[in-house]
Amino acid sequence: MSGNGPGSSTEKLNIAVVGVGPVGSILAAWLARAGHHVGVVDIDEPHIAAIRRDGIHVEGFREAHGKPAEAVHKCSELSRRHWDFVGISTKASILHTVMPDAALLAGRDGYVISVQNGLDTEGEIVDVVGKDRTLRMIVNYAGGKVADGRIRMMFFNGKNAIGMRSPAGEAAARRFAALLDAAGLESEFTDNVRKFEWEKTILNAAMSPLCALTHLTMRECFENPKMNALSKALLVEGIAVAKADGYEWDPGFLDHCVTYLSKAGHHRASMWVDVANRRPTEIRFLNGRIADLADQRGIPAPLHRMIATLIEGIEQSWTSPHR
Repeated sequence: MSGNGPGSSTEKLNIAVVGVGPVGSILAAWLARAGHHVGVVDIDEPHIAAIRRDGIHVEGFREAHGKPAEAVHKCSELSRRHWDFVGISTKASILHTVMPDAALLAGRDGYVISVQNGLDTEGEIVDVVGKDRTLRMIVNYAGGKVADGRIRMMFFNGKNAIGMRSPAGEAAARRFAALLDAAGLESEFTDNVRKFEWEKTILNAAMSPLCALTHLTMRECFENPKMNALSKALLVEGIAVAKADGYEWDPGFLDHCVTYLSKAGHHRASMWVDVANRRPTEIRFLNGRIADLADQRGIPAPLHRMIATLIEGIEQSWTSPHR
């Protein structure tokens, strides 16, 4: 490792990205382009083959090309080196299956970063590597896979936020935020990452499951008056649960959320893609988690519970012997 200071543009680190769907691919592309030794892991064989051959091409809202040094199907296939950071960008629903191998990559002093949607996804990381080496990244960009090795970035709405689960992880969180920012993927450190988690979860829970249930694009959902009203009601309910959990925003926060969702284009929400492909969704970390916290705080959240129950019912139907 060399450089003039933590996160400086000349500091080159070993960074593994486990899960290279749109979010992980964009992260890996920018880091590789900046000269870091990046290793990516994914079970999608054609996608990994394309990355190994030609790197990752990002088009759309922003463009970039980065070629990871390593592209493999299993964590155990990455080279045995000191991995400074291990980013987990798989679906939160399969985190428990990924963590044992990811922890081996991180070794005794590497840091594991949850780069996922939902509340408390990093809790399963803490269970394996401890609070001191667990970080959280709140992603403010989105994309979709165009072809193997090719990703279209749909939007980038403000800086990504990087935080930690304990004070011992602050230096590492600052370092990762700085190196991402230096790489051109604007990011900032926060000492209150859970508030950012709440904000992103409130937004995702108000739109993604509606798209999954209706098979409408995000813009179609937003422009449908009845769906828009339901989405806004989910926002209001989510904000109330967050307040009960100790997190508040200024009075204009609801309007901010509506404006944020209005910028979505005609692309499929990730939960829509999961349902279409009969893959476990992140619903228990989104609407399900909001409803659970509402129960714990003694306040109502019937809409979030209903939405979570409907998505869970769809998932159950995939293995029903009566279909």
